[in-house]
Amino acid sequence: MPLACETEAALARIEAQEDQIAAFVPGTFDAGRVRGELETLGDSDLPLAGLLVGVKDIIRVEGLPTRCGAELPAALFAGPEASCVSALRRAGALITGKTVTTEFAVSHPGPTRNPRNLDHTPGGSSSGSAAAVAAGFCPLALGSQTVGSTIRPAAYCGVVGFKPSLGRVPLDGVVPYSWSLDHIGLIADRLDRLAPAMAVLTADWQAAAPLGEITLGIPEGAYLDLAAPAARDHFETTLARLAEAGVRIERVPMLDQVDRLNEQILRLTYGEAYRVHRAWLEDHRALYRASTLEGLDLGARVSDDELDELRAVGTGLRAALEDRMAGIDAWAAPAAPDVAPEGLAWTGDYAMNGIWTYAGLPNLTLPSGTDRKSLPYGLQLAGAFGADEALLQVARRVEDLLNCVKRRT
Repeated sequence: MPLACETEAALARIEAQEDQIAAFVPGTFDAGRVRGELETLGDSDLPLAGLLVGVKDIIRVEGLPTRCGAELPAALFAGPEASCVSALRRAGALITGKTVTTEFAVSHPGPTRNPRNLDHTPGGSSSGSAAAVAAGFCPLALGSQTVGSTIRPAAYCGVVGFKPSLGRVPLDGVVPYSWSLDHIGLIADRLDRLAPAMAVLTADWQAAAPLGEITLGIPEGAYLDLAAPAARDHFETTLARLAEAGVRIERVPMLDQVDRLNEQILRLTYGEAYRVHRAWLEDHRALYRASTLEGLDLGARVSDDELDELRAVGTGLRAALEDRMAGIDAWAAPAAPDVAPEGLAWTGDYAMNGIWTYAGLPNLTLPSGTDRKSLPYGLQLAGAFGADEALLQVARRVEDLLNCVKRRT
Protein backbone atom coordinates (compact mmCIF):
# COMPACT_ATOMS: atom_id res chain seq x y z
CA MET A 1 0.00 0.00 0.00
CA PRO A 2 1.47 3.42 -0.93
CA LEU A 3 2.62 5.52 2.03
CA ALA A 4 -0.09 8.16 1.65
CA CYS A 5 -2.76 5.46 1.58
CA GLU A 6 -1.33 3.82 4.71
CA THR A 7 -1.35 7.17 6.49
CA GLU A 8 -4.91 7.95 5.42
CA ALA A 9 -6.07 4.52 6.60
CA ALA A 10 -4.49 5.10 10.02
CA LEU A 11 -5.97 8.60 10.30
CA ALA A 12 -9.40 7.20 9.40
CA ARG A 13 -9.09 4.60 12.15
CA ILE A 14 -8.18 7.29 14.67
CA GLU A 15 -11.10 9.45 13.66
CA ALA A 16 -13.48 6.47 13.86
CA GLN A 17 -12.24 4.80 17.06
CA GLU A 18 -10.33 7.26 19.24
CA ASP A 19 -13.46 8.32 21.11
CA GLN A 20 -13.78 4.75 22.38
CA ILE A 21 -10.11 3.92 22.92
CA ALA A 22 -8.73 7.28 24.17
CA ALA A 23 -5.12 6.49 23.26
CA PHE A 24 -4.10 10.11 22.68
CA VAL A 25 -3.98 13.07 25.03
CA PRO A 26 -6.85 15.35 23.91
CA GLY A 27 -5.71 18.14 21.64
CA THR A 28 -2.45 16.49 20.56
CA PHE A 29 -3.70 14.56 17.52
CA ASP A 30 -4.39 16.72 14.46
CA ALA A 31 -5.01 14.93 11.19
CA GLY A 32 -4.40 18.12 9.22
CA ARG A 33 -0.99 18.58 10.82
CA VAL A 34 -0.01 14.99 10.03
CA ARG A 35 -1.15 15.31 6.43
CA GLY A 36 0.77 18.57 6.03
CA GLU A 37 3.97 17.04 7.40
CA LEU A 38 3.58 14.04 5.10
CA GLU A 39 3.15 16.34 2.10
CA THR A 40 6.27 18.27 3.11
CA LEU A 41 8.28 15.04 3.14
CA GLY A 42 7.42 14.43 -0.50
CA ASP A 43 9.23 11.54 -2.15
CA SER A 44 11.74 11.11 0.66
CA ASP A 45 14.31 8.35 1.01
CA LEU A 46 14.78 8.91 4.75
CA PRO A 47 14.87 5.60 6.70
CA LEU A 48 11.58 6.21 8.55
CA ALA A 49 9.89 8.42 5.97
CA GLY A 50 6.21 8.84 6.75
CA LEU A 51 6.19 6.43 9.70
CA LEU A 52 3.49 7.47 12.17
CA VAL A 53 4.77 7.46 15.75
CA GLY A 54 2.95 8.06 19.03
CA VAL A 55 4.90 9.58 21.92
CA LYS A 56 4.18 8.91 25.59
CA ASP A 57 3.20 12.07 27.40
CA ILE A 58 6.22 12.20 29.68
CA ILE A 59 8.47 12.71 26.61
CA ARG A 60 8.72 16.25 25.31
CA VAL A 61 7.70 17.01 21.72
CA GLU A 62 8.21 20.47 20.31
CA GLY A 63 4.86 22.12 19.62
CA LEU A 64 2.86 19.84 21.90
CA PRO A 65 2.40 20.25 25.67
CA THR A 66 3.71 17.67 28.14
CA ARG A 67 1.18 16.90 30.89
CA CYS A 68 2.42 13.58 32.33
CA GLY A 69 -1.16 12.44 32.90
CA ALA A 70 -1.35 14.97 35.75
CA GLU A 71 -3.28 18.06 36.77
CA LEU A 72 -0.16 20.08 37.62
CA PRO A 73 0.69 23.11 35.43
CA ALA A 74 2.21 21.98 32.14
CA ALA A 75 4.80 24.75 32.43
CA LEU A 76 6.55 22.67 35.11
CA PHE A 77 7.44 20.05 32.50
CA ALA A 78 8.34 22.33 29.58
CA GLY A 79 11.76 22.23 27.96
CA PRO A 80 13.61 21.23 24.80
CA GLU A 81 12.32 18.34 22.72
CA ALA A 82 13.64 14.92 23.71
CA SER A 83 16.56 13.87 21.51
CA CYS A 84 14.85 10.52 20.84
CA VAL A 85 11.90 12.38 19.30
CA SER A 86 14.18 14.70 17.30
CA ALA A 87 16.09 11.69 15.97
CA LEU A 88 12.90 10.04 14.77
CA ARG A 89 11.76 13.26 13.11
CA ARG A 90 15.09 13.72 11.33
CA ALA A 91 14.66 10.19 9.98
CA GLY A 92 11.27 11.15 8.49
CA ALA A 93 8.88 9.92 11.18
CA LEU A 94 5.68 11.86 11.79
CA ILE A 95 4.50 12.42 15.37
CA THR A 96 0.85 11.38 15.44
CA GLY A 97 0.17 12.71 18.94
CA LYS A 98 1.01 12.41 22.63
CA THR A 99 -0.16 9.11 24.07
CA VAL A 100 -1.86 8.73 27.43
CA THR A 101 0.26 7.75 30.44
CA THR A 102 -0.63 6.92 34.00
CA GLU A 103 0.04 9.91 36.25
CA PHE A 104 3.79 10.57 36.06
CA ALA A 105 4.19 7.04 34.64
CA VAL A 106 3.51 5.67 38.13
CA SER A 107 0.18 3.99 38.85
CA HIS A 108 -2.96 6.16 38.58
CA PRO A 109 -4.54 5.05 35.27
CA GLY A 110 -5.81 7.27 32.48
CA PRO A 111 -8.94 6.72 30.38
CA THR A 112 -7.37 4.46 27.73
CA ARG A 113 -9.08 1.17 26.88
CA ASN A 114 -7.61 -2.02 25.46
CA PRO A 115 -8.46 -2.31 21.74
CA ARG A 116 -8.57 -6.11 22.07
CA ASN A 117 -11.43 -5.79 24.54
CA LEU A 118 -12.68 -2.36 25.59
CA ASP A 119 -13.74 -3.67 29.00
CA HIS A 120 -10.11 -4.43 29.92
CA THR A 121 -7.11 -2.30 30.81
CA PRO A 122 -4.42 -1.75 28.17
CA GLY A 123 -1.84 -1.92 30.96
CA GLY A 124 0.46 0.85 32.04
CA SER A 125 2.14 3.09 32.35
CA SER A 126 2.57 3.30 28.56
CA SER A 127 -1.17 2.77 28.16
CA GLY A 128 -1.84 4.99 25.19
CA SER A 129 1.27 3.89 23.29
CA ALA A 130 0.27 0.22 23.42
CA ALA A 131 -3.37 0.93 22.63
CA ALA A 132 -2.51 3.23 19.72
CA VAL A 133 -0.35 0.57 18.08
CA ALA A 134 -2.84 -2.23 18.75
CA ALA A 135 -5.67 -0.15 17.27
CA GLY A 136 -3.71 0.56 14.09
CA PHE A 137 -3.43 4.27 14.85
CA CYS A 138 0.34 4.20 14.36
CA PRO A 139 2.78 1.35 13.70
CA LEU A 140 5.29 2.55 16.30
CA ALA A 141 5.08 4.38 19.61
CA LEU A 142 7.55 5.53 22.22
CA GLY A 143 6.87 4.50 25.79
CA SER A 144 9.01 4.19 28.86
CA GLN A 145 9.76 1.46 31.36
CA THR A 146 10.85 1.89 34.96
CA VAL A 147 9.45 -1.44 36.15
CA GLY A 148 7.11 -3.01 33.55
CA SER A 149 5.60 -0.07 31.70
CA THR A 150 6.41 -1.11 28.12
CA ILE A 151 6.47 -4.90 28.21
CA ARG A 152 3.23 -5.41 30.13
CA PRO A 153 0.95 -3.08 28.07
CA ALA A 154 2.41 -4.38 24.83
CA ALA A 155 1.63 -7.94 25.95
CA TYR A 156 -1.86 -7.03 27.15
CA CYS A 157 -2.64 -5.39 23.80
CA GLY A 158 -1.15 -8.16 21.67
CA VAL A 159 1.69 -6.19 20.08
CA VAL A 160 5.49 -6.14 20.25
CA GLY A 161 7.23 -4.32 23.09
CA PHE A 162 10.95 -3.66 23.50
CA LYS A 163 12.95 -2.16 26.34
CA PRO A 164 16.59 -1.60 25.32
CA SER A 165 19.48 -1.97 27.74
CA LEU A 166 19.69 0.71 30.41
CA GLY A 167 21.17 3.86 28.92
CA ARG A 168 21.08 2.66 25.32
CA VAL A 169 18.58 5.36 24.29
CA PRO A 170 19.14 8.85 25.76
CA LEU A 171 16.64 10.10 28.34
CA ASP A 172 17.06 13.85 27.92
CA GLY A 173 13.70 15.53 27.46
CA VAL A 174 11.91 12.84 29.47
CA VAL A 175 10.25 13.78 32.77
CA PRO A 176 11.94 11.34 35.16
CA TYR A 177 10.32 8.76 37.39
CA SER A 178 13.42 6.97 38.72
CA TRP A 179 16.69 8.03 37.09
CA SER A 180 18.42 4.75 38.00
CA LEU A 181 15.80 2.57 36.25
CA ASP A 182 14.08 4.75 33.63
CA HIS A 183 14.34 3.37 30.08
CA ILE A 184 12.85 4.48 26.77
CA GLY A 185 10.63 1.73 25.38
CA LEU A 186 9.34 0.99 21.90
CA ILE A 187 5.98 -0.56 21.05
CA ALA A 188 5.38 -1.76 17.50
CA ASP A 189 2.88 -3.59 15.35
CA ARG A 190 5.66 -5.83 13.96
CA LEU A 191 9.00 -7.03 15.22
CA ASP A 192 10.79 -5.79 12.11
CA ARG A 193 9.94 -2.17 13.03
CA LEU A 194 12.37 -2.25 15.95
CA ALA A 195 15.81 -2.50 14.34
CA PRO A 196 15.32 0.44 11.92
CA ALA A 197 14.01 2.57 14.77
CA MET A 198 16.85 1.58 17.08
CA ALA A 199 19.38 2.38 14.36
CA VAL A 200 17.99 5.93 14.40
CA LEU A 201 17.72 6.21 18.19
CA THR A 202 21.22 4.95 19.01
CA ALA A 203 24.58 6.02 17.63
CA ASP A 204 26.18 2.60 17.90
CA TRP A 205 23.59 0.16 16.58
CA GLN A 206 25.26 -2.78 14.87
CA ALA A 207 24.12 -5.64 12.66
CA ALA A 208 23.99 -8.77 14.81
CA ALA A 209 25.87 -11.91 13.86
CA PRO A 210 23.78 -14.71 12.31
CA LEU A 211 22.35 -17.23 14.74
CA GLY A 212 22.76 -20.98 14.77
CA GLU A 213 20.62 -23.06 17.06
CA ILE A 214 19.29 -21.10 20.00
CA THR A 215 18.91 -21.91 23.67
CA LEU A 216 16.32 -20.29 25.91
CA GLY A 217 16.83 -20.25 29.66
CA ILE A 218 13.76 -20.75 31.84
CA PRO A 219 14.10 -19.25 35.35
CA GLU A 220 12.39 -22.00 37.35
CA GLY A 221 11.07 -21.51 40.88
CA ALA A 222 9.34 -18.67 42.69
CA TYR A 223 9.58 -16.30 39.72
CA LEU A 224 7.64 -18.54 37.33
CA ASP A 225 5.23 -19.39 40.14
CA LEU A 226 4.01 -15.78 39.92
CA ALA A 227 2.14 -16.71 36.74
CA ALA A 228 -1.52 -17.68 37.02
CA PRO A 229 -2.24 -21.32 36.13
CA ALA A 230 -3.69 -20.52 32.70
CA ALA A 231 -0.79 -18.20 31.84
CA ARG A 232 1.72 -20.80 33.00
CA ASP A 233 0.00 -23.48 30.92
CA HIS A 234 0.09 -21.23 27.86
CA PHE A 235 3.80 -20.53 28.46
CA GLU A 236 4.62 -24.22 28.74
CA THR A 237 2.66 -24.91 25.55
CA THR A 238 4.65 -22.18 23.80
CA LEU A 239 7.92 -23.71 25.02
CA ALA A 240 6.81 -27.12 23.76
CA ARG A 241 6.11 -25.64 20.33
CA LEU A 242 9.57 -24.06 20.27
CA ALA A 243 11.23 -27.28 21.40
CA GLU A 244 9.41 -29.13 18.63
CA ALA A 245 10.87 -26.58 16.19
CA GLY A 246 14.42 -27.19 17.43
CA VAL A 247 14.95 -24.64 20.20
CA ARG A 248 16.92 -25.97 23.16
CA ILE A 249 15.15 -25.30 26.46
CA GLU A 250 17.33 -25.10 29.58
CA ARG A 251 15.56 -24.86 32.94
CA VAL A 252 17.59 -22.97 35.55
CA PRO A 253 16.44 -22.76 39.19
CA MET A 254 16.84 -19.08 40.13
CA LEU A 255 15.18 -15.83 41.27
CA ASP A 256 13.72 -17.39 44.41
CA GLN A 257 14.05 -13.94 46.04
CA VAL A 258 11.74 -12.36 43.48
CA ASP A 259 9.30 -11.00 46.09
CA ARG A 260 12.13 -9.31 47.97
CA LEU A 261 13.59 -7.92 44.77
CA ASN A 262 10.23 -6.49 43.70
CA GLU A 263 9.92 -4.82 47.10
CA GLN A 264 13.38 -3.31 46.63
CA ILE A 265 12.46 -2.07 43.16
CA LEU A 266 9.50 -0.20 44.62
CA ARG A 267 11.60 1.41 47.34
CA LEU A 268 14.23 2.49 44.82
CA THR A 269 11.78 3.88 42.28
CA TYR A 270 9.62 5.69 44.81
CA GLY A 271 12.67 6.96 46.68
CA GLU A 272 14.03 8.55 43.53
CA ALA A 273 10.58 9.72 42.40
CA TYR A 274 10.12 11.58 45.68
CA ARG A 275 13.34 13.47 45.04
CA VAL A 276 12.12 14.41 41.54
CA HIS A 277 8.79 15.66 42.90
CA ARG A 278 9.85 17.17 46.23
CA ALA A 279 9.71 20.80 45.07
CA TRP A 280 6.49 20.29 43.11
CA LEU A 281 4.86 18.66 46.11
CA GLU A 282 5.50 21.76 48.21
CA ASP A 283 3.42 23.91 45.85
CA HIS A 284 0.97 21.48 44.23
CA ARG A 285 0.36 18.56 46.58
CA ALA A 286 -3.43 18.94 46.32
CA LEU A 287 -3.25 18.30 42.56
CA TYR A 288 -1.69 14.84 42.87
CA ARG A 289 -3.85 11.70 42.83
CA ALA A 290 -4.00 9.70 46.04
CA SER A 291 -2.25 6.61 44.64
CA THR A 292 0.67 8.72 43.38
CA LEU A 293 0.98 10.48 46.73
CA GLU A 294 1.03 7.14 48.53
CA GLY A 295 4.07 6.08 46.53
CA LEU A 296 5.84 9.43 46.89
CA ASP A 297 5.24 9.45 50.63
CA LEU A 298 6.79 5.99 50.81
CA GLY A 299 9.74 7.34 48.86
CA ALA A 300 10.20 10.16 51.35
CA ARG A 301 11.02 7.53 53.97
CA VAL A 302 13.82 5.98 51.88
CA SER A 303 17.17 7.44 52.91
CA ASP A 304 20.00 8.38 50.56
CA ASP A 305 22.10 5.57 52.03
CA GLU A 306 19.35 3.04 51.33
CA LEU A 307 19.08 4.31 47.75
CA ASP A 308 22.78 3.63 47.27
CA GLU A 309 22.31 0.11 48.63
CA LEU A 310 19.31 -0.51 46.39
CA ARG A 311 21.20 0.59 43.29
CA ALA A 312 23.98 -1.83 44.20
CA VAL A 313 21.40 -4.63 44.41
CA GLY A 314 20.44 -3.98 40.79
CA THR A 315 24.08 -4.09 39.69
CA GLY A 316 24.54 -7.37 41.54
CA LEU A 317 21.37 -8.79 40.01
CA ARG A 318 22.65 -8.02 36.52
CA ALA A 319 25.90 -9.84 37.24
CA ALA A 320 24.07 -12.83 38.72
CA LEU A 321 21.74 -13.16 35.72
CA GLU A 322 24.56 -12.87 33.22
CA ASP A 323 26.69 -15.38 35.12
CA ARG A 324 23.92 -17.94 34.59
CA MET A 325 23.68 -17.20 30.84
CA ALA A 326 26.60 -19.37 29.75
CA GLY A 327 25.23 -21.27 26.75
CA ILE A 328 21.90 -19.39 26.93
CA ASP A 329 20.90 -16.90 24.24
CA ALA A 330 18.01 -15.34 26.15
CA TRP A 331 15.84 -15.83 29.20
CA ALA A 332 12.18 -16.62 28.48
CA ALA A 333 9.12 -16.14 30.69
CA PRO A 334 5.50 -15.03 30.53
CA ALA A 335 5.26 -11.29 29.90
CA ALA A 336 2.78 -10.90 32.77
CA PRO A 337 1.21 -13.11 35.42
CA ASP A 338 -2.01 -13.20 33.42
CA VAL A 339 -3.91 -11.52 30.59
CA ALA A 340 -5.13 -7.93 30.92
CA PRO A 341 -7.38 -7.50 33.98
CA GLU A 342 -10.97 -6.47 33.49
CA GLY A 343 -11.78 -2.83 34.23
CA LEU A 344 -9.74 0.35 34.04
CA ALA A 345 -9.02 0.97 37.72
CA TRP A 346 -5.80 -1.10 37.74
CA THR A 347 -3.17 -1.44 35.00
CA GLY A 348 -2.03 -4.92 36.05
CA ASP A 349 0.81 -6.69 37.82
CA TYR A 350 4.43 -5.75 37.05
CA ALA A 351 5.91 -8.62 39.10
CA MET A 352 7.32 -10.54 36.12
CA ASN A 353 8.92 -7.49 34.49
CA GLY A 354 10.71 -5.64 37.26
CA ILE A 355 13.54 -8.15 37.58
CA TRP A 356 14.82 -7.46 34.06
CA THR A 357 14.40 -3.71 34.41
CA TYR A 358 16.20 -3.67 37.75
CA ALA A 359 19.14 -5.43 36.08
CA GLY A 360 18.99 -3.07 33.08
CA LEU A 361 18.89 -5.98 30.61
CA PRO A 362 17.29 -5.66 27.17
CA ASN A 363 13.78 -7.04 27.35
CA LEU A 364 11.17 -7.84 24.69
CA THR A 365 7.68 -9.30 24.40
CA LEU A 366 6.15 -11.09 21.43
CA PRO A 367 2.47 -11.98 21.03
CA SER A 368 2.22 -15.71 21.65
CA GLY A 369 -1.52 -16.48 21.59
CA THR A 370 -4.78 -15.69 23.33
CA ASP A 371 -6.97 -17.06 26.07
CA ARG A 372 -10.55 -18.29 25.68
CA LYS A 373 -11.79 -14.69 25.65
CA SER A 374 -9.30 -13.76 22.90
CA LEU A 375 -7.19 -11.68 25.31
CA PRO A 376 -3.50 -11.79 24.32
CA TYR A 377 -0.60 -13.49 26.04
CA GLY A 378 2.98 -12.36 25.53
CA LEU A 379 6.27 -14.27 25.52
CA GLN A 380 8.92 -12.25 27.35
CA LEU A 381 12.59 -12.52 26.37
CA ALA A 382 15.61 -10.94 28.09
CA GLY A 383 19.18 -10.83 26.85
CA ALA A 384 22.63 -9.88 28.09
CA PHE A 385 23.32 -6.25 28.96
CA GLY A 386 24.22 -4.24 25.86
CA ALA A 387 23.40 -7.14 23.54
CA ASP A 388 20.18 -5.59 22.26
CA GLU A 389 20.95 -6.48 18.64
CA ALA A 390 21.43 -10.13 19.56
CA LEU A 391 18.15 -10.19 21.48
CA LEU A 392 16.27 -8.95 18.42
CA GLN A 393 17.91 -11.74 16.42
CA VAL A 394 16.72 -14.31 18.96
CA ALA A 395 13.23 -12.81 18.90
CA ARG A 396 13.10 -13.04 15.11
CA ARG A 397 14.08 -16.68 15.25
CA VAL A 398 11.52 -17.42 17.97
CA GLU A 399 8.78 -15.64 16.05
CA ASP A 400 9.63 -17.47 12.82
CA LEU A 401 9.66 -20.85 14.55
CA LEU A 402 6.37 -20.25 16.32
CA ASN A 403 4.80 -19.24 13.03
CA CYS A 404 6.19 -22.36 11.32
CA VAL A 405 4.80 -24.67 13.99
CA LYS A 406 1.46 -22.86 13.82
CA ARG A 407 1.30 -23.32 10.04
CA ARG A 408 2.07 -27.02 10.34
CA THR A 409 -0.61 -27.55 12.96
